[in-house]
Amino acid sequence: MRSTFFVLVICFPLSFFSQSNSNDKTNPERAASIVQQHIAPFNNRDLEQFANAFDVNVSVNRFPNDAMYSGRDKLKEDYTRFFKENKKSHVKVLNRIVLKNVVIDEELGTVNNKTNRHITIYETDHEDINSMTFIHNSKTTSNPESIVNKQLEAYNKGDIDVFMATYSNTIKLYKYPNSLISEGQEAMRKNYASFFEKAPNLNAQIVNRMVLGNKIVDNEKVTFNGNTFYAVAIYEVQNGKISKVTFIQ
Repeated sequence: MRSTFFVLVICFPLSFFSQSNSNDKTNPERAASIVQQHIAPFNNRDLEQFANAFDVNVSVNRFPNDAMYSGRDKLKEDYTRFFKENKKSHVKVLNRIVLKNVVIDEELGTVNNKTNRHITIYETDHEDINSMTFIHNSKTTSNPESIVNKQLEAYNKGDIDVFMATYSNTIKLYKYPNSLISEGQEAMRKNYASFFEKAPNLNAQIVNRMVLGNKIVDNEKVTFNGNTFYAVAIYEVQNGKISKVTFIQ
């Protein structure tokens, strides 16, 4: 959100977000309920009920937008093969972030006797899951939380030098799934230095966090001039620096 809130201010006036937060076509409770509907059928291997939780034109991807396939028929074909090839399968939701019509689940998946942890981003409408994007675990030799926490502290202090020191020289900011907003230290520093000067009372807090390999998914609450906003930031850390941030608004 540190970065996210700046992106929001750049793209739209504050009044836009006040209105959009109250007029979302899909509220968080409904979105969570829609996503929940596919979990029990998956665990029970009820293919029809499982597939019916998805839109007929559902897209299935690898993060951020590497398309695997699209369409409910293709999804049924894929999971028919999966159930046939694997005698046992089970998924458990460990943690959940919901923002408007987007649900992000940290899941523990067990296939036969092998268990792994992953994160799935679901986009919904009033009735179905429109897209499902998998974030798979990846190995890392560093602690990504330490550098992300450091940039949060610097953000809340308005310390531009410490803040920018947490980012790589080639830092890229994206709007989910893959729309480039900003690239490089120079542009980011210029924008944030001006922003910090104009927002001395800016504050961000982590409401919920998921950590998966070198990726951190933060649900953040930002206060600014008496207004409160929520957003999700997906941080990717390489060589001890934040190299990429993807924002879900």
